[in-house]
Amino acid sequence: MLGKTVNDFKITFIRWALVAVLAGTAAGVGPAGAGDVRLEHIRPHVLRYAPTPMDLRVPPPAAPVKPQVLFHGDRIRKQVALTFDACATKTASGCDEEVIRVLVETRTPATLFLGGKWMLEHPDQVRRLAVIDLFELGNHSFLHPHMTRVPDEQVRRELEWTQIVMYSLTGRQASLYRPPYGEQDERTARIAAEAGLITVQFDLASGDPDPGLSRERLVRSVTAGARSGSIVVMHLNGRGWKTAEALPDIIGGLRSQGFDLVTVGEMVQGGRGAGKD
Repeated sequence: MLGKTVNDFKITFIRWALVAVLAGTAAGVGPAGAGDVRLEHIRPHVLRYAPTPMDLRVPPPAAPVKPQVLFHGDRIRKQVALTFDACATKTASGCDEEVIRVLVETRTPATLFLGGKWMLEHPDQVRRLAVIDLFELGNHSFLHPHMTRVPDEQVRRELEWTQIVMYSLTGRQASLYRPPYGEQDERTARIAAEAGLITVQFDLASGDPDPGLSRERLVRSVTAGARSGSIVVMHLNGRGWKTAEALPDIIGGLRSQGFDLVTVGEMVQGGRGAGKD
């Protein structure tokens, strides 16, 4: 049964990949838009972080949203959102393919918060993630700075550059933003909202960046700590040392407790989120 699921996924992926390539090619040709002057200014600054050349496109302007910081979803609905951060760091900036494999094979929705520099370093993986219908892509800043410590213009730049890279690679732009280090304040939430982004925190830290955390403790941390509406944070960039190993039992354990695993976007649509509690 699992082999059939994987084969079906491969066929679906190839089909959607062809569609994405054709759509991206069509969207990338033609006269430049109103954002071209700004793009020409931004291009050298962004592409200095790209290991290989790539074209950049400015996404359509996003409508501002009401400033909001989401720590969890509705406490009535028995839902849990698994989220995975991926950023370029000095110690680990890979792409944990095993995490993706487990999510696909178990048909588990997830929200993936991707950093701009990380996407430039892993363009093929980003294109692949974008065509998997289980996944929602979010903004995780460009260089992963401490956003509460930098000036307004740098906050805007971190968000904008990441949106440009995501749109250039996938034709999609994020509506959700995960602040680096889980650090946010009223100012950064307001700037994110001006860019059309809802700030998404979490109420359950898995602890997966800790290399000393065993698989068993990681499973127990998530399955015992989950509540209705929980948003769980894990990592996709190789900083989750035991994440892939623990993930099948995490998913199975949550489902055995009756939790419906959803993306953050589905959680937001299904009921109002709330502040930290």
